[in-house]
Amino acid sequence: MIVVLGRPRLDDEGALADTAARAAVAATLSGARVDLVGAVADGAAGDATVVALGRAGVGHAALLRRPGGSAVGPLDRADIELGLRYVPECRVLVAAEPLEPDALAAAVEAAAYHGAALIALVPAGAAAPGELPETATVLELPDEDEGAFARLVGAYAAGLASGQTAPEAWQAAVARTGWEYSAESAAEPDAEPAPE
Repeated sequence: MIVVLGRPRLDDEGALADTAARAAVAATLSGARVDLVGAVADGAAGDATVVALGRAGVGHAALLRRPGGSAVGPLDRADIELGLRYVPECRVLVAAEPLEPDALAAAVEAAAYHGAALIALVPAGAAAPGELPETATVLELPDEDEGAFARLVGAYAAGLASGQTAPEAWQAAVARTGWEYSAESAAEPDAEPAPE
């Protein structure tokens, strides 16, 4: 199973609009079982988001409801620890948004506990957080994305969950999504991939 950490939301047209939700859907479409762990707004916006995830085949039993309209604050350590209690297993854990250090530490601990591969998304131009294990895949979030990057992340996670090595899963995800990546990562097939 793939676990995606994030705060899913809908855009103005009612479509799943964030990297976490889009990556979870992409992994599901690749044949993986996926649960989204995180938070949604309490009320109609959160209800609509949960329904959209369910229709897309993404598990959402570990989504916490937060009061406060459509804006949901950042995930914290307690959110992640509580949400992950509802997940019986995990082969790949995707931190689909930048996390505060304490929350990231909870994600790293959960991945280690489950023996899961860890994918961490960081802001463009940001250095990889020091608390990540060497085996983690760190990907930079593009400044703008219409969903292609999230599809790449979902396909990559699905490949890892199916037992592919990181380079194999990356190459398959790039081929499937058409994502363009740097020549340096193409020249080093044993290196952890990193898109431009």
